[in-house]
Amino acid sequence: MINIHGLGFRFSLILVAAAMLVVLTTAEFFYRATYEHEISEANNDIQELYQTVAATASIAAFLEDEDLAKEAINGLVKSEKILAASIKSDAMYYQFNVNDAISKDVKPRVFLVRHPFIPEDTLAEVNVYPNFAHIIEQAKKISTDNNYSLYIEAVVVGIVALIITYYIIISPMLRVGRSLHKITPGTKERIEMPEYHSRSEIGELVQDTNQLLNKVEEQFTQERQLREEIEFLEKRFRMLFENAKSATVLMAENGIIELRNKAFNDLVEKIGLEVKQGYGELLEELFEAPTAMKTSLSEAFARNEFATGEYKLKSDKTDDATWVQLIASPLVTDDGERYYQLTLNDISSRKHELQKLALQADFDALTGIYNRNGGEKLIAKLMRKDHHFALALIDLNGFKAVNDIFGHDAGDEVLIFVAEQLQEKIRKNDVAIRWGGDEFVLLLQAEDEVSVKRAIEKVNDGVKQPFYFNGDPEPTFISMSVGVSFFPAMSDDMSTLIKLADIAMYKAKQNKVSAPNDYLFFADSASRNGSQ
Repeated sequence: MINIHGLGFRFSLILVAAAMLVVLTTAEFFYRATYEHEISEANNDIQELYQTVAATASIAAFLEDEDLAKEAINGLVKSEKILAASIKSDAMYYQFNVNDAISKDVKPRVFLVRHPFIPEDTLAEVNVYPNFAHIIEQAKKISTDNNYSLYIEAVVVGIVALIITYYIIISPMLRVGRSLHKITPGTKERIEMPEYHSRSEIGELVQDTNQLLNKVEEQFTQERQLREEIEFLEKRFRMLFENAKSATVLMAENGIIELRNKAFNDLVEKIGLEVKQGYGELLEELFEAPTAMKTSLSEAFARNEFATGEYKLKSDKTDDATWVQLIASPLVTDDGERYYQLTLNDISSRKHELQKLALQADFDALTGIYNRNGGEKLIAKLMRKDHHFALALIDLNGFKAVNDIFGHDAGDEVLIFVAEQLQEKIRKNDVAIRWGGDEFVLLLQAEDEVSVKRAIEKVNDGVKQPFYFNGDPEPTFISMSVGVSFFPAMSDDMSTLIKLADIAMYKAKQNKVSAPNDYLFFADSASRNGSQ
């Protein structure tokens, strides 16, 4: 099927049109030139015909021989190019078809007949009437035949030119185009060099195209390698992201979660919440104190820093608190869109361990009440808040004998019992502390001696219970000596306050044999050697 938009078809049309234009222009020129040439040739032929009979006409005029003159004129008119002729001298006159020529308004050509022996003398004249109708017809016929020949020649030349052009230019270009159309960019396929065109423009085009295909293949190879590397890294990143132990999300500025991993879903389910697309700004719905969290993160973002902190999550499912270390980083894309990368590391176990360590540091392992370290912290806290209280320092009487006679297990049993009695007999706002060994401290929310005495009496009644160790039928009793100081009435310094209570307790301990009921001394009374 002919492609009317193809280069070959268009080139053929242009070549045919150009050939026709050249032929038409050339044919018109050659027609006129041939016509004029034939007219000129006809006149020359008439001239030559006359020359053939000129000698006969000269002798006929010289001899005045009419028959000879007739022979010369008849010889002229035998030619188709001569319509009529006549010879005229003083002695004779002969003509052939002159009247017909005159009627056709044909003008004669006049030839002078010279003396055969004296060329300077003129004996007669010959009038020759050209047959213009025949001459013109012949001229037109020859011109037309020449034009037809020219047309045929132009067509043949055009066809030959088309064939040559097709096989030398168009066909190789079509083959190059078809080859290029079949080539898949990025492969090893190349265009074959057309025969006889290694140094032509088509050859240069093929070479340039193949060089371009080489570059395309190189770029495709590089892009393919880069794509494979990106896919490899993406798979590894996704594997790391999906299998990461830390809950991680990529969140848009409006709070919509764009990307999350399994650890995040597990964390949400752990605290008893539903997994959904968003949890408010910066995941605020997950936190027990969202305002403090958002404030901390906003301050860090304002300094163009990543934010970190430890926060407690809400929990509707478990009794144990869930704590996370939150790491938040703001991200801005090339399009100006803002995102947040939030990582939540579950630190509940570490938090619980720290709490246990804190308990171990501040609480007595045997009795479960505050130890001296925790007690001092509590006293310092009450002093900072300016809470008024009484500090009662208790020392157990007879405890060393229990350890020596019945062993340390029996001594531990006594300590546990005393601690239980202290906690049971004091009020809710009071605190019991194991100060060390067999010494205890009570922090009583009381500002007068009467209230303290009432509280200590309850404790003393609970402590002086009989103990039976190792099946011994004889009971063992434990008593206590107590010294009391007041904050801030007696001192606002912890060491001084404890020292005053210790002095008072020592005074009470001195009376444990002689006056066992005087087990309670107040610091100001101790300084005056007074007892209660």
